[in-house]
Amino acid sequence: MSFGLATVLGTVVGIYIFVRALLHFTQDAREPPSIETTIPFVSPLILMNTKKAKFYSAMRDKYNLPIYTLRMPGSRMYVVNATSLIPVVQRQFRALSFTAIEANIARDVGGVSKAAHEIMERDLMRDEGYLMSFPKYIHSAVSAGPHLDAMNRKSIEVLADSLETWSKKGPVAVKMFDWIRHELLIATTDGVYGPKNPYRTDRLSKFESSIMTFVLMPYPNLLAKEAYQAREYMAKTWRQYFGEGWFETGSKLVQSRVHINDDFHISRNDTAQAEVLGAIGILSNTLPATFWMVYHIFSDPVVLEDIRTELSKGGREVDGVCTIDMAHVKDSCPILLSTFQEMSRYNGTGVTVRVALEDHLLEGKYLIKKGSTVMIPSHVQHTIPSVWGENVNEFYHKRFIREPGRKRPNPLAFRGFGGGTTLCPGRHFATTEVLMFAALMVLRYDIRPVGGKWVRPSTNKANPVAAMPVPDWDLDIELCPRDDKEWRVSFSGHDKGLEISAEDIEGAT
Repeated sequence: MSFGLATVLGTVVGIYIFVRALLHFTQDAREPPSIETTIPFVSPLILMNTKKAKFYSAMRDKYNLPIYTLRMPGSRMYVVNATSLIPVVQRQFRALSFTAIEANIARDVGGVSKAAHEIMERDLMRDEGYLMSFPKYIHSAVSAGPHLDAMNRKSIEVLADSLETWSKKGPVAVKMFDWIRHELLIATTDGVYGPKNPYRTDRLSKFESSIMTFVLMPYPNLLAKEAYQAREYMAKTWRQYFGEGWFETGSKLVQSRVHINDDFHISRNDTAQAEVLGAIGILSNTLPATFWMVYHIFSDPVVLEDIRTELSKGGREVDGVCTIDMAHVKDSCPILLSTFQEMSRYNGTGVTVRVALEDHLLEGKYLIKKGSTVMIPSHVQHTIPSVWGENVNEFYHKRFIREPGRKRPNPLAFRGFGGGTTLCPGRHFATTEVLMFAALMVLRYDIRPVGGKWVRPSTNKANPVAAMPVPDWDLDIELCPRDDKEWRVSFSGHDKGLEISAEDIEGAT
């Protein structure tokens, strides 16, 4: 062995011994066990890159730990596997905070000013702080009641009118994801933003698909120039929307966002910057969720027939005009709702994230160090055989239906909308939209894949921060109207929320 090679080898061995020692001596015995340490601080990164969304479930199966530590350069992550630990984490919403993450996202991704960030970052653990107050301001807008009904009514009217227009074209070929995305984009944002909806001119795509760039890169205006420009264009559009007072003709939700910002002395310019994020929060999961919902229904003849039969019981026809009531779809179609929940379980890849603002002893035995990150991956909870049954890896559209003698899956293991203080506040709005779009499609159309065979797209290229992945490729389909009848949606009133998360089910948490 040459002297040079021996020197290099010795250096490598020395570095390895050093980082192993560093890993050992900086890991407290009370912390959850540290895994994947073959190459200290690097092995987790390699595996995350190769296994992608399945990384966390693979680690669960390999180590069978209730909670574990991942050590990476400059950071600690504690990953929760045990369903029983989820409410324990969620109850510690002050020590294990999401608001601290929200404040930094508003600055780094939304581009709010230093002054606005300081307001958002103030009193992170106190009820009177901006981010702790936010849910209270928007509660009435997104909870069951007249304001939520008004948003849903407008969105569904837009969807119904658009589908009526499409049906008159006869059989038509479309790109499935692009078509669904456009239909839901316009309907959703019309419901939220009103007649002056800026999304009638859509410039969202480049920014939404590049969101991780803003999170990870220190200088996005230099390193992600195209996405940065798209964000600034959107902010300019929102400045006009808020500056002209157009929000006053929008929903209670967007008015509530302005209200809290005014109360906390956040400028209208910063309200516009923050709305870039708010809009993406409204759209980023609803659009792909609707795609997967339609895919799972129409690609399986059994699912399609079950749902079509269920929906038909609530339809009525007078003089060639057919009507379906929104309340019937929400209250009397358990197979449709179960299919939606199963779609979320089967496809969801979201991760609940919190940061420790102080050292905390979780459940009296697991040390969570200040500055570390706590993660609850939905894919881990959604693939536990003891919760969901031995067919956990299959799509079963009736999985969530309550049946006599059949044990109900633990509601805490369903993480389609997060949970605790990070529970998605817009879940009822989004769910109603997806259900109604699916219902109208089932009643009005047959869908045929061009080529004759349904092929499920992969999701390996999906944005890693998305709770619902976008397909890697689009599907060519043919929309075929079932008949020439006109379909309308009626709104008889609805003041109940859907039971879609553990927090919606009395006694589940």
